[in-house]
Amino acid sequence: MRLTPALPTIALVASLALPAIAETQAQSQARESLMAFNDRFNELAAAHDAAGLIALYDEDAFWIAPATRPAQGRDGVPRQTINFMSENKGDLSHTIEDLFISDDGTQAVMKGLTRAAVESQGFQLEGSYVYVLERENEDDEWQIVLDMFSNYATE
Repeated sequence: MRLTPALPTIALVASLALPAIAETQAQSQARESLMAFNDRFNELAAAHDAAGLIALYDEDAFWIAPATRPAQGRDGVPRQTINFMSENKGDLSHTIEDLFISDDGTQAVMKGLTRAAVESQGFQLEGSYVYVLERENEDDEWQIVLDMFSNYATE
């Protein structure tokens, strides 16, 4: 069996597959900073730091929840929700299940699971979330520009 005739085909397949699995340096650095962003979110939530959590949102961020119209602005629904969780010493955390990062590392989609509970209010939920985040360049902080979630009450 001769491989010589098959080499151009193998090279073509490899060149097409490589971009799908290779990550640019900007994407790799962005991935690390997004993991740190999520860790920071969870730390702020555990400390009940409402101001710190709200600062993670762009001031014009969109908030999309099931069966409601999208809301715009971090001073609306995000602030109310975060203040409720913080004032009632609620537990809030996110995991990251999937990340999509733009080639230049300035835009990202983060998907994962969220858990929230406020024992004093008998409130507990779990669900999935999607964040769309952006930053001007690799030295800037990530900002949530869209927060979409689908939570359900736990039993």
